[in-house]
Amino acid sequence: MLKTLVRVGFARGIGGSRGWLTLGVVAGGLQLLRRVANREPDVVYLEELHPGQSVVIQHFPAGK
Repeated sequence: MLKTLVRVGFARGIGGSRGWLTLGVVAGGLQLLRRVANREPDVVYLEELHPGQSVVIQHFPAGK
């Protein structure tokens, strides 16, 4: 729905309608906000552990 509103809003807005252009900009902003808000964190490391194996997580402070 937002994709259609963005497309139609910009198409009619470029034609001279300020209201449609405003609708296209708002719908585009909502679409971008939805995309950013639903972003999943990146998986950095993925491996299966076998019995007896362990994982050690360390954090080293930034050096000056």
